[in-house]
Parts: sequence; C-alpha cells; structure tokens
Amino acid sequence: MSKNQNLSPLFNLFWENTNLNDKNILGFVDGFVNEEKNIEQIKYPTKDLELDYPKDKLYKIMKNRQSNRQYNNYQINKKQLSSLFSCFAQVDNHRLLSSAGGKYPIEVYALCFNVNKFNNKIVYYNYEDNSLSIVGSCSNWDDIKSITGAGDVITGEPSIMFIFVGFPNRVVSKYGERGGRFLLIESGHYIQNLLLRVSYEKMRAVELGGLFDNDIKNILGLENSDAIITLGVICGK
Repeated sequence: MSKNQNLSPLFNLFWENTNLNDKNILGFVDGFVNEEKNIEQIKYPTKDLELDYPKDKLYKIMKNRQSNRQYNNYQINKKQLSSLFSCFAQVDNHRLLSSAGGKYPIEVYALCFNVNKFNNKIVYYNYEDNSLSIVGSCSNWDDIKSITGAGDVITGEPSIMFIFVGFPNRVVSKYGERGGRFLLIESGHYIQNLLLRVSYEKMRAVELGGLFDNDIKNILGLENSDAIITLGVICGK
C-alpha cells in the first residue's frame, strides 16, 4: 500500500474509480453523444446593478480565449516556449500561483512535438530557476493521441502537450482528505494561467480531461511513484 493510500484512502478510492484506460474509455465518451447543449442559468426576479465590461488588456486576453481542436504542426520558438512556461514560475521567492498551505502539489511536464530543438522530447519545468530539463523521449502526436482521450477530435498536430502531475502526499499530510480537493483546485489554477498565456501569444489550446492515467505516468517515467495525472493541455496554432 502506498503512502498516499494511508493518508487519504477516500481520495485514493475516488481517483482509482475515475481512472481511464483503453477498457473503459468508451463508457466515458458515451456521455458526449446525448449531452445537454443548453445550460439553464439560475434566474432571480430582479437585476439590482448593471455592470460594465472592463476595457483593459487583461479582459481582452480573457475574451479571446477559446478551446480549439485544429492544429497545423506549428513550430514553437524559444521565446514562445519561455512565455508559456513563465506562468508557473517562482520570481523573487514568490510563486505566481497560490497553493493551500504553500504545499504546491502540482508539477509541470510537457511532451514536445513541434518545439525548436526539443522535438519528441519530454521536459520538466524547474520553477525555481525558470528552466527546462529533458527527462526522456516521446513519440510523435499520432502515436500519443490514442491515450489522450481526445485523439479522434483533434485534427493536425499540436506543438506541445502540457501535463499537470499531482503529488497528493504534499497536501493530504496537512489537510487529510480535504487536501485531495485542494490539489484538484490548484491544477485548475495552473491551467488557467497557461490558457491566458496561450491567448496572449495568439495561439490555440484545449484541455484534455480524458488522459489514460497509467499510460501517461509510464511515458513520464513516474510509474513507480505516488504521482497522479490531473489534466493535460495541448497548444499550438
């Protein structure tokens, strides 16, 4: 039994029950066929204050963000790569993301498909000194997409796939089962930061919520660790 199972058995059970693989992926995508397209907003009888939309640069960046599933094998250069990874950085001993108890249970990896000098490399982001370490090699997108849960709806080849890896022990050791919830919330912080940078760079991105957990862990060389795969994001043009 792994350490994180002892610390948070309920969170671990939830995670095991929501793992995806080539055996249960069809059940996962069945829900897409008959999904409800119209979401009914909550309505209250009065509108007590009409708000104004901001006119600043940040709002424009947010407004331009959209999920996109079409890519054209665009080659990312070092400047763009630096821009994308910068949103996870530590600057002057200050992280650009919040974390429950300062535990920072999320680590950032990426599979590079069309990245200048890093094609078919797996990299890890060192937030302390804003650098990348090559941790292995990966196949091209066509060979990887079958374990992303979204391969059939993605056309063309993206430039890079970010993978947000969680280490539950860091946070459940302080917060118990509740720490599992905090870890997932923090994964959302990382993705939101990234999507804003993608929009700023006038690039495209889409979240991948159907990654095959164990297959991705094996690719990253984390199969013998307590790491969990939270979400992925592919980016390109």
